[in-house]
Amino acid sequence: MNNSPRKHLGRCTAALGALLASSLLAVAPARASEVSLLAGSFDGYHNITAAWQSDALWAHDFGSHRLDLSVEASAGRVFGPAGKVGAPLWHVGLTPFLRWWFTQDTALEAGIGANFFSGTYIGSKTISTSYQFGDSLGLFHRISDTPWGVGVRFTHYSNADIKRPNPGQNYLQLRVSYELR
Repeated sequence: MNNSPRKHLGRCTAALGALLASSLLAVAPARASEVSLLAGSFDGYHNITAAWQSDALWAHDFGSHRLDLSVEASAGRVFGPAGKVGAPLWHVGLTPFLRWWFTQDTALEAGIGANFFSGTYIGSKTISTSYQFGDSLGLFHRISDTPWGVGVRFTHYSNADIKRPNPGQNYLQLRVSYELR
């Protein structure tokens, strides 16, 4: 049996693809609510991500506030600092997000999800595993009477000490979204 890293990566990519596809089918009754483009950096590392977010799968009104739950599927690319060895990495992820709408158009959002990276080196930093948890916290605002939204999000990727070293990687991201209605 050939256990080359390339064969292992192919199997992991296929498994994650199947997980993403089955998860998206599970939320098929929910239609796509918005698409987003996120771009950001931290400590010289850079990230650009495209994301699809479902309509709310669950919501509860608290009078003038609302809490809802949606799912975000994402794909992106991360880059190490300029001049560092190591190719950029691709990543895909699936993250449930809670949004606390404290006004009609403005919400705090938080999510923790599963992500798969195409390698284990970002620049010269080793992240040890291709599987990473992605934790995000953000502020989001829908521009009234338009399909557009803007926000800022802090995202932290880490393998939760599945394997060491586990330096984690952070990104402060700007977000632009378009509501699909």
